[in-house]
Amino acid sequence: MQPSFLCIGFQKCGTTTMYDILKQHKDIVLTRDVKEPMYYRVKGLRALGGKEWYEKRYFGHVPPEDTRLRGEVNAGLAFTHCAEKIGVDFPRDTKLIFMMRNPVDRCYSAYKYFGALGFLPWAVTDDDLRRGHAEGFDRYVRSVLADEKQRGEIMEKRLKYLCFSQGNYCQSIHEYLRFFPKENMKFILFEEFIRDQKRVCQELYEFLGVEDDPDVEYNLRSNEGVLRAASPLASKLSVSEGGLHYMLYEFLDLSRRLPAVYRAYDRAHGKLQRRWIGEETDFSKMKPETRALLESYYRRQKRGVEALMGRDLSDIWFR
Repeated sequence: MQPSFLCIGFQKCGTTTMYDILKQHKDIVLTRDVKEPMYYRVKGLRALGGKEWYEKRYFGHVPPEDTRLRGEVNAGLAFTHCAEKIGVDFPRDTKLIFMMRNPVDRCYSAYKYFGALGFLPWAVTDDDLRRGHAEGFDRYVRSVLADEKQRGEIMEKRLKYLCFSQGNYCQSIHEYLRFFPKENMKFILFEEFIRDQKRVCQELYEFLGVEDDPDVEYNLRSNEGVLRAASPLASKLSVSEGGLHYMLYEFLDLSRRLPAVYRAYDRAHGKLQRRWIGEETDFSKMKPETRALLESYYRRQKRGVEALMGRDLSDIWFR
């Protein structure tokens, strides 16, 4: 069976922590093995077998008579064309969750995290390692937003510009509104979630139609992104080998088909990743002038989110 709810995103807005909380709930079951399935994110994967393959791979561990609520938490479902694919495959009564954060802070967090993992251009990672996060980020933001061509490509090439694109919440949500009614959407603010995870989750349970579970542990902090690449080359090697790992683990399901082979590969994978990606050493804060530039860029998106939520976010995000 298909999931009854999807947590659409956004990246670096607390979705991993939400996943770790929801997977504890006795009346909820999430995707098997994989937090963020690539099925709707990567072109061509639906050729593997359609919805039947998706349901078997990610929910094949759930018996048909199991009454628990099925769900997927996937911060990458705001990428290009995901809404169209999901709109075709899922019924209109599917419930959608959107986790959002001050888009300026989210942008800086994404820059540091995805830079370490090799998703940023080589020159940007090199500049960051030489100048530090604050200065490197300022130069990167200005190079993109001051270039009319690059700025215009942000939402067309979302993976290339994921530091910026994932903060355009309103545009991404409206893509889903073409297929799903607003009353089936739940909007969660990262800032309120980290302040009181239990309260926010209890409100989410009510939205999903499940009872509170007293055994769930809250106050978690998952995937905080304290990583730093050893070099630009190391970051690129990390993302390339990470793609192979995804292919073997998720798409080919090697851990279940050939468990001994997979265990040996996974040990080698871990050693390589630890060699290429180390712990964060730069905790510099964003420069005020960078923040002002990004606030100007995201102001229209903020106003759109305020209209969707029916509330003023000036005290939580920015004016």
